[in-house]
Amino acid sequence: MRRSPVPALALPLILAATACADPTPAPVVPSEVAVDTPQPPTAPELSAQDIHEAVAFLADDAQQGRPPGTEADARVQAWVIARMEAVGLEPGAGAGEFVQRFEVGDGARLREGQASRLGDIPHAIVPFGHDTGETAVSAKLVFVGHGVTGEGDDPGDFAKIELDGAIAVALVGSADPHAPAAKTRPQGKLIAARDRGAVGLVLWDPDSDSPWPNHGQFSELEIPAVFVGKSGNEALRKALRARGEAPPKLGATSRRALELHTPIEPVVLGTANVIGVLPGSAPADTRKRVIIGAHMDHLGLGTSSSLAPGEHAVHNGADDNASGVAVVLELAEAFAALGPEHRPHDLVFVTFGAEEMGLLGSKHMVEALDASERARILAMLNFDMVGRLRDNESLLVNGTGTAQEWPALLERANGGGGVAKAETETETEAGEGEALVGRLRLAGMADGWGPSDHASFYAEGVPVLHFFTGAHDDYHKPSDDLDKLDSDGAAEVGELAGRIVLGLLERCDPLTYVKVERPSQGRTKFRVSLGTMPDYGRDVDGMGIDGVRDGGPAAAAGLQKGDVIKRIGAREIHNIDDYMACFGELEPGVAVEIEWERDGAIQTGELVPAAPRSR
Repeated sequence: MRRSPVPALALPLILAATACADPTPAPVVPSEVAVDTPQPPTAPELSAQDIHEAVAFLADDAQQGRPPGTEADARVQAWVIARMEAVGLEPGAGAGEFVQRFEVGDGARLREGQASRLGDIPHAIVPFGHDTGETAVSAKLVFVGHGVTGEGDDPGDFAKIELDGAIAVALVGSADPHAPAAKTRPQGKLIAARDRGAVGLVLWDPDSDSPWPNHGQFSELEIPAVFVGKSGNEALRKALRARGEAPPKLGATSRRALELHTPIEPVVLGTANVIGVLPGSAPADTRKRVIIGAHMDHLGLGTSSSLAPGEHAVHNGADDNASGVAVVLELAEAFAALGPEHRPHDLVFVTFGAEEMGLLGSKHMVEALDASERARILAMLNFDMVGRLRDNESLLVNGTGTAQEWPALLERANGGGGVAKAETETETEAGEGEALVGRLRLAGMADGWGPSDHASFYAEGVPVLHFFTGAHDDYHKPSDDLDKLDSDGAAEVGELAGRIVLGLLERCDPLTYVKVERPSQGRTKFRVSLGTMPDYGRDVDGMGIDGVRDGGPAAAAGLQKGDVIKRIGAREIHNIDDYMACFGELEPGVAVEIEWERDGAIQTGELVPAAPRSR
């Protein structure tokens, strides 16, 4: 049973419309004119059935998990465009197009007609290392255990091992099951081996033949690398002179040199954001914009982000994030049905690409906006995983502290209660089927950060809200499928957001943006803090900075948002892996020189790393 429509804040909207209009003309005699009283809008009512059908298409096996840069990705884009056109949205990406194209890196591949080689040992290529071109590296293998260094000058697993001119063989992970991921990253192991003179790296997992995920931006690390799994155990143990099933001795060396050849190139894929606009009716010089978005990509057949490692299966992402896309498209249809007089501002509906690869689509959209376009944005509403409301006690609305006006807008939109016990639809005692509209129990974080597309807008000074029905056991697994979707709950989430949008449409003035510091992610994994926010999606030679913490070490050294770090101390920085390698070398309170690029010019300063802050 659907709920009856909710009258939408009628008087404030009428008053707001008159407040934004031109001065009122001189009074006239009432008997001389017919008075046409404007009818207030009703809050959007979304169809749970339409949401279910949209998710059924997006989360079908035929879409192969919606990975960026594939035929399925293009098919989903075309489907979204057709839905937008059908309800009357106009192209919003410029040049009369709905698609805003951009490129993403996605691992490495062998050059055409080439083959990789590690003697006669079975192996796979990885998304980091080096293109050896036409000439292979020839060197003896040296076993370095897990290849994990200690803190500061402590060589850890590399103690008393001679690696100059050798190919290091390192086990995946660490002997310490509680070691932080930052210490066990294979790229860090390669850099540690390279620093000690190694000319190549073999990453070895003796317990699995699932290859290291070959996804994400390729990282050029100067020496070649490959992965060897369980099928290569016998050959690798024999080469390192290990006995039986026991691991080789630390420092074990092969008798003869092996050739390591990786004739590889980075994979670059084309994907896009899809942007449709419902133009507002206010004059262009007063009209603002509300961004309503959700990401449409997912994990394909599984990437390094999958929580079902080794399972080569379609990750349909019914909740993540077919549910969000379905709600955005339903809201587009609902607002397109409103009369123009109730839509003074532009409503911009966006389905983002490559969110799962680091918010790349939303970052691209924000970076493409000039200052005047950004200033027009009233707010950004993001829907990411809104299909499991019945499984959770609360709807999480994050970002409520990013504008002073959000709490009041939420309270009105939620039926007068910002945080209230959820009530279900019930029938009257007479059994006439009349539905009661209940209030949702709301929770969430005040800040506008987090691993979803709203963070890209918040970083640029835009107030945001992120709607999220909560985590679950199917997250980033093939089991996130249509049969577990709560379509009615998704519709209810969308209707709440629709009432908030109506409140935004009343406004003539911008929301009051509140800067909330990016929160710490629990206990730090490093012994130093630099106060930087890395830009993981920026393709530069160095480490792009998406922001610096006020009063932090980077800010004190002179760094700003948009800078590219080129060197920290003695270490040159070419990518995220070089940058992360510094964290095991720096000491709290010990100054080092830092070099960065800004607007094409190189600058230097003194960086004094701080001890990590506790939450």
